[in-house]
Amino acid sequence: MDGNAQVISQAEALLAELPAITRPVVARYFRQHFKVDLKSDNSPVTIADKLVEAEIRQAITSAFSSPDMACDIIGEEQGGEANSRYCWVIDPIDGTRAFVVGRPIFGTLVAFVDNGQAVAGLIDMPMLDEAYLGGADGAVLVSAGKTQQINSSNVTSIEQAHIATTSPDAFSPDGLKLFDRLSTQAAGRHYGGDCYNYALLGAGHLDIVMEHQLAPHDMMALVAVLNGAGTTVTDWSGRPVTLDNDGSILAAATAELHQQALDIINS
Repeated sequence: MDGNAQVISQAEALLAELPAITRPVVARYFRQHFKVDLKSDNSPVTIADKLVEAEIRQAITSAFSSPDMACDIIGEEQGGEANSRYCWVIDPIDGTRAFVVGRPIFGTLVAFVDNGQAVAGLIDMPMLDEAYLGGADGAVLVSAGKTQQINSSNVTSIEQAHIATTSPDAFSPDGLKLFDRLSTQAAGRHYGGDCYNYALLGAGHLDIVMEHQLAPHDMMALVAVLNGAGTTVTDWSGRPVTLDNDGSILAAATAELHQQALDIINS
């Protein structure tokens, strides 16, 4: 195993261990009373967000302590920059608004990035006991102590597709027009879900997810899991989603469906 493969293999092993570290922190605060602060962008943040990110950072620092495995870390709450080849990207609680009101559809997102590309990722849904892991060898769902391979659906036409996005309020006016142009041609459109939409897409239950105005911590873990599940993922222009992405994402179950969706929003 060459050096790069060894680093990625160790990253994948750590991702599989993270739910056992972070879920107890989440469970301690879920549906409890705690202070909710607003960040400069008016998004909410809680003590759970901060503690989960701190636990993940500590786990990374411990596992990647040798100089030849030097990694940068970017987190939603503590920030950071990607100046090295390898980088971890963390969203401790994706869907904080759902977490605050006691809805269980929120997740922890962690990605391992090599030269700007997400090569391994975790979507952990702690209150659902569902951990989705993705990498070069595919994607799996770990739940109730069992591991099963997941793959996206075989839907190839927009008329048969179910499309999801978190909220119409998350789009700019022009972005919402593009989503409406696409979603009105679909078999069904669904709102809500945050990162869970991407997990459901990778597992073959949804067929398209479209969003924009996202940050790298919102996207990189999703990309790794979806790529492992055979999903086609790009930005709205058809370019790969990297650390330098413009904040847009269009993910579809098959290459044919993705191309059709891409043609519709860019027509």
